[in-house]
Amino acid sequence: MTPTRNERFLWGVATSSFQIEGQISNDMTDWESKGGFRSDGRNPLVGRAANHWDLWREDVRLLTELGVNSYRFSIEWSRIEPEPGKFDYTAMGRYLQLIDALLENDITPVVTLHHFTHPKWFHSLNPWHNPESVRSFVRFAETVTENILPRVPIVVTFNEPLVWLLAAYGDAKFPPGLTNLGQLMQGLHNMLAAHRETYDYIKARYPDKQVGIAHNFIVFKRAPNGIEADRRVKRLIHYFYNIMITRSFRKNRLRINFPLVLNYDEPIELDDHIDFWGVNYYYRLHVKFRLNLRRPFDLLSIPRSSGEGQSDLGWEIYPLGLAKVCRWLKSANKPIYVTENGIAANDDSMRIRFLESHLNVLQDLREDGFPIKGYFHWSFLDNYEWLEGTSAKFGLVGVDFEHGYERTLKPSGEFYRDYLTKELDSPENKG
Repeated sequence: MTPTRNERFLWGVATSSFQIEGQISNDMTDWESKGGFRSDGRNPLVGRAANHWDLWREDVRLLTELGVNSYRFSIEWSRIEPEPGKFDYTAMGRYLQLIDALLENDITPVVTLHHFTHPKWFHSLNPWHNPESVRSFVRFAETVTENILPRVPIVVTFNEPLVWLLAAYGDAKFPPGLTNLGQLMQGLHNMLAAHRETYDYIKARYPDKQVGIAHNFIVFKRAPNGIEADRRVKRLIHYFYNIMITRSFRKNRLRINFPLVLNYDEPIELDDHIDFWGVNYYYRLHVKFRLNLRRPFDLLSIPRSSGEGQSDLGWEIYPLGLAKVCRWLKSANKPIYVTENGIAANDDSMRIRFLESHLNVLQDLREDGFPIKGYFHWSFLDNYEWLEGTSAKFGLVGVDFEHGYERTLKPSGEFYRDYLTKELDSPENKG
């Protein structure tokens, strides 16, 4: 018997709308036009990014060439709701065409509703630290549910909410460009509340859909030759970054007490309303205490620590961290999807080594009985990597941003294709 789409292990790739589509006008394009991101000499966001909005049919063909059986992508909120309460059904139709094409090629669509971007009106009308933000997001999510999601089995409500909040409310790198940790926590509270309402709405209409959150995890370690204060700060950072959100679903309380830095403790009715946890995992950081009230710690990348080197962004490669993250999630008692895992590398042979080492860890976890249901490599295409522009190459497929957005399957893409050919021919997938 051949497994159904809902039963089979998902082998896929991932993208986000803003990083590949182009022809978008939202809070990030405004931010970039005002110099909010570092520039690499081009402005592809205001233009065409990787031009996926026009080239989506070619990209579906490339997905079939890669041999994946799933594709994770996001819906661009600013396309769907360019003005508050006014919806663009033509844009929704384009996403439906993409979903239909994926299903026709036996590729399971996994849709993300929020991947860092907002309509232009959002932050001035009801930013995330305002409770009214919940209703705005849920209105968008309900519209997408009714018009785009009927044939989509897996939905990610929020991608890396804490990463976005740290950039938007921690160090002002993303709009609205604030530095207020209290508002950061209020924003997180409201995002989680929006997840709960969206979850309940989707499940009431489509009980079989799986609805979760993709959370970024980082392995933290005390800096070498450190002191006891390093260990204590590391534990606080680990709890805040890796544990706080997942625990809030079971405890119905969002809580963090980081002395002299952040204290938040509020009830939140989540009632464990989540079907899976998405794991976005990339690297390890070392923590060093600083005797400074304004900045009491440093986060260091020590590339030789694991012996695996580092990415072009200076991130330490640490494959065993993927296993650590899955062990942390064991108490959540939910299925796991590795929703992102990849490396910024111009040297594609480094990407092949990264893939091989992390896939080995993944397979060990599966053999040990961890409830991992899928793996999505980041990224399908070279794209616009937020603060780094187009200089950071994450794709299995290269994009020539200078000459017609020509796509080229990289050797790492060929490696992944060959790996998937063997996996999908295995008895587990053949039945």
